[in-house]
Amino acid sequence: MNRARWYLFPYNSEQWPLLRQWTIRLLAARYRGSFLGYFWTFANPLLMLAVYTFVFGIVFKARWGDMLPVDNTGSFAVIMFCGMTVFNIFSESVNAGARCVVDNANLVKKVIFPLQILPLAQLLSTTILSLAWFVLLLCGALWVGFSLSWTILLLPLILVPMMLLSLGLTCFAASATVYLRDTPHLVAVVTQVLFFMTPIFYPITLVPEKYRFLLYFNPITPIVEQSRAVLLYCQVPDWTRLALLWLACGCIYALGIVWFQKTRKGFADVL
Repeated sequence: MNRARWYLFPYNSEQWPLLRQWTIRLLAARYRGSFLGYFWTFANPLLMLAVYTFVFGIVFKARWGDMLPVDNTGSFAVIMFCGMTVFNIFSESVNAGARCVVDNANLVKKVIFPLQILPLAQLLSTTILSLAWFVLLLCGALWVGFSLSWTILLLPLILVPMMLLSLGLTCFAASATVYLRDTPHLVAVVTQVLFFMTPIFYPITLVPEKYRFLLYFNPITPIVEQSRAVLLYCQVPDWTRLALLWLACGCIYALGIVWFQKTRKGFADVL
């Protein structure tokens, strides 16, 4: 039982100080040497929002119909930005975490260093930086006329399974990168495909019904939809879909952690 627990949750209280220190290190390194520093935490999402709003909201004239309080470009931008904010946590964690082991090869041969904290620290640092995106999202939602409600408090019920999903996939990618250095490139391509296969710029109702199942194979789709429900539409989540989401993401997390723990024994030989 203890061995099974160690594989599924290989963290203990003695590792928390090291995890905190490593997370702070990643946060500090993010914009080290940059003139504007953490200003980019806000500038980057605003720039991306402006570009995507122009392309999809003005050039392609994408619309969300009666799902918006006011059918204008501002409302479209907010509902799109909600999807971008949620997806950013996933993509940043997995893309950056894919190299977290090979970029710290000097730590692999240190028997006492718990390598399993590297993917978790990457996820935590990305999540902390993404809080700026949520601040911008809520300010923009109020500005264009969305009503905020107590359902915002339910957002952690949706973000936690996404973090489990991100951590599980990061463990897979980080481990695979040790043995196959092309893995980060593959991960970048897959996350880019998932970005456009997630209803971020369009409502899923615009997708022909016979093809919608393809989008629901993407686990980020229900996360984005349920996040919009609690943040912008003042609705409670679909509890059945949320339960299935927790189950699926929990399974991916468990598989990723076990895979990482099993394969880490060969890291030192390869690196």
